[in-house]
Amino acid sequence: MLKKVDLYILKSIFFSFITSFFIITAVMLIGDIIKIYDILFNEGTSLKLVIFVFWHIIVFLSVFVLPMSLTISVNYVYSDMSHNSEIIALKNAGIPLLRIYLPAFIFTVFVFLFLSYDLFSLAYKARMSYLLELTKILKNEVYVALKPSTFYKISGNVLWVRSMSVNHKKLKDVFFFSKGKVLVSRKAVLKDMPTGILANLYNAKMFSRKKGILEYGSFKKYGMVLYFHKIKKKKYDVGYLTVDQIYSDYKKTHSKDDLFEMNKRMSLALGVFIFSIIGFSLGITFSRGGKSIGIVINIFLFFVFYIFLMLGQSIYEADSIIWLIYLPDIVLSVLGVYLFYTKAKV
Repeated sequence: MLKKVDLYILKSIFFSFITSFFIITAVMLIGDIIKIYDILFNEGTSLKLVIFVFWHIIVFLSVFVLPMSLTISVNYVYSDMSHNSEIIALKNAGIPLLRIYLPAFIFTVFVFLFLSYDLFSLAYKARMSYLLELTKILKNEVYVALKPSTFYKISGNVLWVRSMSVNHKKLKDVFFFSKGKVLVSRKAVLKDMPTGILANLYNAKMFSRKKGILEYGSFKKYGMVLYFHKIKKKKYDVGYLTVDQIYSDYKKTHSKDDLFEMNKRMSLALGVFIFSIIGFSLGITFSRGGKSIGIVINIFLFFVFYIFLMLGQSIYEADSIIWLIYLPDIVLSVLGVYLFYTKAKV
């Protein structure tokens, strides 16, 4: 009998999880697409490119969508069972609450394993691929938009050329304005970089004004890097690296930032167990008031988790205390155990 009940609960959680995943992903995807609409949906964008970008955005968003979908699905299923008196029937049959929760725990383990792989590798590879593809689109737009004797704004700079080659990469009679500096040269060459364009100006003259004084410089070769995105390792933001890359760097440098990032991703992965037990406890608590109450509280606690995560990160920034990145796990696990214990006593 219990095996049939387990399968029934697992099946219900699975379908609820899939439904929640697609709905939440669609909502979050709309927000991301709005940000890159002008870049992605320009004239001549291929269907293959659109699918590529969409897929990689979805993979990265799954880091946030998976735990949220889990807590909603567990809450919904057990709330429905409690509302239909199935939980009471199982308890009256002598089945403890912990045993009733077991199918949800098994499902949570599978979500934890996939989310760990996602956090440690998959999502961040997708993020890098997505960013590089957008940069490629932007670079192509620059080359297409460049026209002789026309001012063109690129990455906050202004470029003007008298003539250029067919591929728009070799320029003649160049005027370049950047951060208060004016550069003029007879010749320039544009070169692709992973995250932007390198503009090499030859026999360039530079003019700038500082505190009312006109400065002048002459260069045989002057390089300007036009970044669309800067992909580099920064404190608390190694968001383009997989965990094995971070760990490899940690072995060489013993950087606390590397150690912090690895613990941060582990904290996020462990959070699914907390969301699962809270979702279960709230599901059987608010069944009489309707499923929506428990779901709303679960979503609220999901955001509370991330607020505590940012707090732990902020404290690390000030005091270099790494273990406080587990602050959201500690705080919400206490709440989850308390809620479960109060229901188990009934």
